[in-house]
Amino acid sequence: MATTDQNPETTSTASASSENLPTTTDTANKAEQADAIIKRYALFGTATGLIPFFGLDVAAMTAIQVKMIKELANVYEYDIDDQMIRMTITTGVTSLAGRLVTGVLTSITKAFSPLKFLIGGATQAALSGFLTAETGKIYQARMSSGENPADITVSEIVNHVVAQIQQGEWNPTKVAGFRNNFSYLMDNKESDKA
Repeated sequence: MATTDQNPETTSTASASSENLPTTTDTANKAEQADAIIKRYALFGTATGLIPFFGLDVAAMTAIQVKMIKELANVYEYDIDDQMIRMTITTGVTSLAGRLVTGVLTSITKAFSPLKFLIGGATQAALSGFLTAETGKIYQARMSSGENPADITVSEIVNHVVAQIQQGEWNPTKVAGFRNNFSYLMDNKESDKA
């Protein structure tokens, strides 16, 4: 009879400890939600690159990235309200840096192409979408590993983006980059619906 009785303390302790650990399914669901958020905001980021007014485009891209980070924080259950100013400054500086880099690339590209206006807008839009997506990935990685997202620095984002460009994830010298990035985002958006 002693073998049929189970120790209730052992059973309740085991179930309580398993409730506190995130399950693989929970982690996968959060990753899926975060990926969908990043893809959606990358499209919005691409659209901000088409704004022809310097400053307004940077402000729009910063606002979009801050909203994306807030949604990612909700998925990973982080309260970042008291750290929003710091993250806004970080994303604002990276948005401005992206805009300045695009200005330089556009100037160089315009010297060699008859489609000057198209190239400038396409380059800016492609870089804005790419920068927004990569910023989202950095914040997602930080939050999914349980680290504070407010500790992300401008240099960390810049280094990550430069590394992605060096690995061929985005080629800023090709106008087709805009079309490819936009098509990639749209294809992934369609696959999310399926």
